Amino acid sequence: MDSGEYNQCTYCGRTIFPGVAACPYCHQYTDGKGPLGLGAEDTPRKFSRTYVIAGWLVLVCTLLPLLYALYVWLTR
Repeated sequence: MDSGEYNQCTYCGRTIFPGVAACPYCHQYTDGKGPLGLGAEDTPRKFSRTYVIAGWLVLVCTLLPLLYALYVWLTR
């Protein structure tokens, strides 16, 4: 397959014919807005890194006392 004759789907990454409206594999429109599109690095993240780190800290701070209590209960 010559890469000059085909395009890549920006959603699933498979090779498709140029000029098709929707990918025959994932059925997404070939508008270039998928995660593999040309402007993918320019698109903003869904969640900022601060929120992700804060979420992990809340999860750890919630689970740590529960795991400690479970450990104490099991070692009696």
